[in-house]
Amino acid sequence: MRRLFSEYPLGSLWKDIMASSTSILALVVLYKMDFAASPSYNLLALALKQQPGLAQIIRMVVVDNSPQPQLLPAGFAGSYLHDGTNPGLAKRYNLALSLAAESNASWLLLLDQDTSLTLAYLEELLALSSQLLNDPAIVAIVPKLVAGTTLYAPHVPVYREVPYRLDLDSNGVVGDLIHPYNSGALVRVQALQAIGGFPEAYWLDYLDFATFHRLQAEGGRIYVMKARLQHEMSAHRPERYNDPAHAPRHRNHLSAARRYYDEFGSNDERRKRRREIFRMAVGMVRRGHLAEAARLLQAAISAGPHNAK
Repeated sequence: MRRLFSEYPLGSLWKDIMASSTSILALVVLYKMDFAASPSYNLLALALKQQPGLAQIIRMVVVDNSPQPQLLPAGFAGSYLHDGTNPGLAKRYNLALSLAAESNASWLLLLDQDTSLTLAYLEELLALSSQLLNDPAIVAIVPKLVAGTTLYAPHVPVYREVPYRLDLDSNGVVGDLIHPYNSGALVRVQALQAIGGFPEAYWLDYLDFATFHRLQAEGGRIYVMKARLQHEMSAHRPERYNDPAHAPRHRNHLSAARRYYDEFGSNDERRKRRREIFRMAVGMVRRGHLAEAARLLQAAISAGPHNAK
């Protein structure tokens, strides 16, 4: 079995973390994936096994939205909750938020099933969770999610000019509005409670954008980690067009995007997004994906400045 930690992996920093009042509830959400196939679960479970003191800081909760429950792995350390109705990600996150608040956890760690965690990420996360615990302006600590060498998140607003940028070397507080993804994000429990938790109108798509936008709108700032995590981007798989689940998911994505820009976007941002959707539709026609193009055109026609609230 490969070792993740030496006997004293973080030196004096480890002692500082153990002595601090920081605590983390780590949520892993599974959907039609076995424990053994989830890189995020496996790394966290291995870390908890190899470093017993870590269990005093991190409590792991696995929520399984698969149709059928699965047998727990040998030595499973944590809580397992199954709900085959698959009520959506936002409800699962709010359940975890309630559990975190009940256990007086300082932070909520969100983990997708297919994000590949690293030891460097975990060590940096633990250090920052302690160092930034008493700085309430920092509402979230997020890694950089990459596919190969392409940075997907966090990123700056797509349709807004900002005087800062994000790249593979970004670190710390970069700007007053950035867009992280959920997976790998460590979010302050009190800050989430202050905005009413995760907005369930965004049950899956754009949940991260809406949540982090609200946190930053209240004056919170997001700390970007040095760590980079490889993250499976299912939306970019070429075979997705042949998946029967793709069409309803695509419609939901477009609907959630419209809701987001109606709620948070300016008229200029809505105009720019509408033009972008038209361009994407033309591209899909040229590639022969006519059903995809039709959904995009419908979204573009229904979007725009007139939908401002």
